[in-house]
This record gives sequence, C-alpha cells and structure tokens, in this order.
Amino acid sequence: MSEHIRPPVKYQATPDYPTYEQAESFAEDFRTGAEGAYQTGERWARYWLARTMDILTTLLKDDIYSVVAFPPAGWEYADPEELEDLEYFRGWILEYHPETESWTLLVSSQEVGIDEFNRLRREYKAG
Repeated sequence: MSEHIRPPVKYQATPDYPTYEQAESFAEDFRTGAEGAYQTGERWARYWLARTMDILTTLLKDDIYSVVAFPPAGWEYADPEELEDLEYFRGWILEYHPETESWTLLVSSQEVGIDEFNRLRREYKAG
C-alpha cells in the first residue's frame, strides 16, 4: 500500500485521524507482533489507516508506546497563513499493564499540544 502515490489531505478537509480506541488497537497490534503493519523495525511499526493517513507506533521504553497519526503526503492549502492552524499530526502515549492486560492513556497531543507532546515523547524515550 505504501508503494502507491498517496494523495494529500484535500483543501479545507478534516483529516481522517483515528480515535483513541483505534490508536490503542494499533499499539496492541504492535505489542503482539505487528501483524497488521506494512513496515516494521525493532522498536516501531507503520500502518496504513486511510488513503491520506499513516500510523507510526513506537516502543518508547518497557510497556510505554507512542502512536502518531499523520498524512504522509501533507495537505493542500491556498494561503501559507493556513499552515499556522494545521494539526500536523495527532498522537497518544500509552502504557500497557501486563498484569491486567489493559492500557492507560498517559498523554495525547490534543490535550497538551504538539510541542509538549513531542517533548514528553522524547522524555519517555530517553528513559
């Protein structure tokens, strides 16, 4: 799927971002072997959600995962000022609890903003 030309998000269209429940499902798929991924590495996997949306799931540290949804081809826009209001990606940091086989949302980019999400993601990854 990733080998095909991917279209950008159409002008003034709402991106097809996943829900939290879908993000949790991507984290669970990655945790259990990434069977649904189209590309994998030792600590990450990429998924295809829609024609305009990719999902990157990353193991930050033991039982802490990051799920980031982004349009790989970007957006169509008419005025550069519109770029200031774009939500470049949507992300979640989740913790898996093996003893209860459940997930907890630690942070989401919608709650804290993209800059703070990136900072927290780096912090969790650093350890």
